[in-house]
Amino acid sequence: MKEEINKDEELAKWLAHYEVTVPTKKLAMKQTSYQRFIRYLGSPAKDPLENLADSTQGFHFLKLFPLAAGLFLAILQGIMMF
Repeated sequence: MKEEINKDEELAKWLAHYEVTVPTKKLAMKQTSYQRFIRYLGSPAKDPLENLADSTQGFHFLKLFPLAAGLFLAILQGIMMF
């Protein structure tokens, strides 16, 4: 990518005008375990059921699966009592 930018002379001139400073002092600070834990909690997570909830079949599955699982557990518990 850097080579592509150097090929375009006009773009290279524009980029030469800007100077970017990265705050290395702040990056070098060691984080406490609490800060790492808070960063972990604040990081975005992907919803594993998002694909199911978007389709109509998946939506019906999400509505009927808990009912079927509850009935199965009730029947299993009834069988185990006898």
